[in-house]
Amino acid sequence: MLQVFFRISCAALLCLAAVEPSRAADPFTVRELPPLPDKEGFAGAMGGVSGDHVLVIGGANFPAGRPWEGGKKVWYDHVFALSTDSLHQPADSAQPWKLVGTVPRPIGYGVSVTFADRVICVGGSNAEEHRADALSLSMVDGQLQIRKLPSLPAPRANHFGAVVGSLLIVGGGQSNATSAPAESSWLAMDLHHPAAGWKELPPCPGQPRILATAAAVNGKLWIAGGASLAATADNAPQRSYLLDAWQFDPQQNNWIALPRLMTPSVAAPSPAPVAQQSMLLLGGDDGKQVGVAPDDHKGFPQQIRILSTAATGWMNGGSFPPAVVTATPVSTPHGWVIPSGEIRPGIRSPKVWLLQPAN
Repeated sequence: MLQVFFRISCAALLCLAAVEPSRAADPFTVRELPPLPDKEGFAGAMGGVSGDHVLVIGGANFPAGRPWEGGKKVWYDHVFALSTDSLHQPADSAQPWKLVGTVPRPIGYGVSVTFADRVICVGGSNAEEHRADALSLSMVDGQLQIRKLPSLPAPRANHFGAVVGSLLIVGGGQSNATSAPAESSWLAMDLHHPAAGWKELPPCPGQPRILATAAAVNGKLWIAGGASLAATADNAPQRSYLLDAWQFDPQQNNWIALPRLMTPSVAAPSPAPVAQQSMLLLGGDDGKQVGVAPDDHKGFPQQIRILSTAATGWMNGGSFPPAVVTATPVSTPHGWVIPSGEIRPGIRSPKVWLLQPAN
């Protein structure tokens, strides 16, 4: 019944958006869930679903002061779990999140997907280095189990990807914190046959980038936005905000261009929610406040943008009040859980949100 509701709601919203995008009511609702048990919250945390639990893995924050105050960025190795039965609870209910274990080392800003009741985490960074590790996490009889998968050929963080069928596809990112330009290679691993490792795919025709948003739509990989990187004299890569979007077809082994964005989107929640063969791009940094003083930053855009397989351009999908970036949406039977994320540069939130089609 829930799947039927999703199909009807999303089909209706696409019709409204196509005819009168500025007048359509918000086709999605966003509700607060119990927050993560950390007063700061995390950027770059990974996540997925296993054993009827939402898992949130790692991430980073500034626990002892904002970065402009000299605060040090700290990465974490914890794994928090929330029973999917708790998704009906209000935000002020007793704390249902539990610390169920740790990963081998602090990590964040990697790619994570759910596949066959497991959460697959690939790459990422910590305070010392970028990593190439790939891990499979699962909850079995209430216990966290972790096993290693083949590592990426080289370290990578701030990359992006999604699972298409059984094929986990990742691209972009950086091999270290100051590398520029971004990585241009694309890689895939068949999660039904992980022992075969990673194979290289044709490069995307667009510029190499970091922090694009990826989604698996109708058996293909879609990516949108992100930022390219240029080396500077002071070894601090300079970002250029991108508008292009691309589709990779694993069957044809080729790329084609998708409709361009009207405004940039960097670090929007990824992999993006997908409904009725449509990608939901949830806000993201549009670059308009680059250089704004921290106290004057107004937060990130709240607009949801929708691209369907039948559309010729991006459409208005209503508002996304959390306006978080560097977060990982987690698909559940109740909607998409969006745990934590960054609400302004250097500032995270412990809040957790549930995105659902409106009634």
